[in-house]
Amino acid sequence: MSNIPSSASSPTLQLAQRISSAIYANIPLPALEVGKQALMDFIGVTIAGMEEPLSQILIAEAEEAGGHPQATIIGSNSRANVQQAALINGSAGHAHDYDDVHINMGGHPTVPVAPVVFALGEHLDSSGSDLLTAFIAGVDVECILGRYAGPSHYAKGWHATGTLGTFGAAAAASILRKLDTPTTAAALGIAGTQAAGLKSQFGTMCKPLHAGHAAATGVQAASLASRDFSSRLDILEANQGFMSTQSESVSEERFSEALSNPAFAQNICFKYHAACYLTHSSIEAVSSLCHANLFAPGDIESVEIRVNAGHFDVCNIEKPTTGLEAKFSLRFTAAMAMAGIDTSSISIFTDKLTQQPELIALADKVRVTAHASPKPESVVTLTLLNGETHTEAVNVAIPMTDLNAQWEKLERKFHTLVDSRLGSEVADDLVKYCKTLDEYDDLSEFYCLLSAPVTATGST
Repeated sequence: MSNIPSSASSPTLQLAQRISSAIYANIPLPALEVGKQALMDFIGVTIAGMEEPLSQILIAEAEEAGGHPQATIIGSNSRANVQQAALINGSAGHAHDYDDVHINMGGHPTVPVAPVVFALGEHLDSSGSDLLTAFIAGVDVECILGRYAGPSHYAKGWHATGTLGTFGAAAAASILRKLDTPTTAAALGIAGTQAAGLKSQFGTMCKPLHAGHAAATGVQAASLASRDFSSRLDILEANQGFMSTQSESVSEERFSEALSNPAFAQNICFKYHAACYLTHSSIEAVSSLCHANLFAPGDIESVEIRVNAGHFDVCNIEKPTTGLEAKFSLRFTAAMAMAGIDTSSISIFTDKLTQQPELIALADKVRVTAHASPKPESVVTLTLLNGETHTEAVNVAIPMTDLNAQWEKLERKFHTLVDSRLGSEVADDLVKYCKTLDEYDDLSEFYCLLSAPVTATGST
């Protein structure tokens, strides 16, 4: 596999050992439950995202390239090879920026891993418990590496969904292919040398492409490793390896602590606004103030949003001109909240919306400032024309502990995304499959439901 010596206690091999020894029976029940919820949520946002131009471009590319129809392109009547399906499904799943997040990863954990689980799992006839094992292990890897890299990885301009997500995708593929520890380490090496994604692309089609590319690269990495494609077995810790080139806050102590954590999936946070997650606390604070005090937009003289300075390089587009850019604008999403516009609607974020004079006027009232020292919450202060001030602090990055309540919220979101596209009966069946996924050895009917075509009228 490689002539490069690597200590058995090296971080890469320790991580590979964890991946190769993952079994369904050892998954904590909360992680298992939230894992099912995350896969359901991914299906919903992917079905909605498949209508987006970027998804159609990628489907056209795959059709022109040709290949064996090994896996379902979710929410369409098309099939592609496993790597193509992972690319398309991952990109579509992130098209609306409506997929889940994880604080330990610093990105979107499900969208690089779930496409691997579904596409490769379908090709290999994997069981539902196999899919869940691979998915939860992939999320674990992303979070362990997020802790290992520390905050500077994201701060330097790397999009963790694309970079760390590539490792998570490779981990999931390695489990489904049942690779041993050295071969899994090779897969991590093959994935790591291709891991990419730049935050400067936020607001363009390239941001969702990061997720799809991560998924496709993970599929390829495990496949090549299984054929004895050589790679370093110390990609994480090597001089000029992943960590030394992509982070200035690497911590072996944080890595060891994270490696000993039995699971991370239970702390996934789901999105209920179709915009960048870093706008959500501010949206919630503005909405809460306006609803609680019955403010009309015309009553507001100015708005101050105080956030961590890191938000400035992620979601502080001052004057968005497209629907995609609006998703990454604290000012504009706050203006939408002031105007009572439903930010949970994926159809509302259009180019036309950004040209509405009343929203532009409201956005111009908003000033974004940084906390004097890092704080998890967004603090919004509304100043009224009569001189009154009202302040609200909100932090949405707190995982729900009532998982039954979370199921209910996610089911409502799922039906909103899927019913008009595939029909409520198909949506109900998909929810039932996701809730009991680990009970199925044969998932052929499940994949048939995923492949129901999306049409212009929303019929099936």
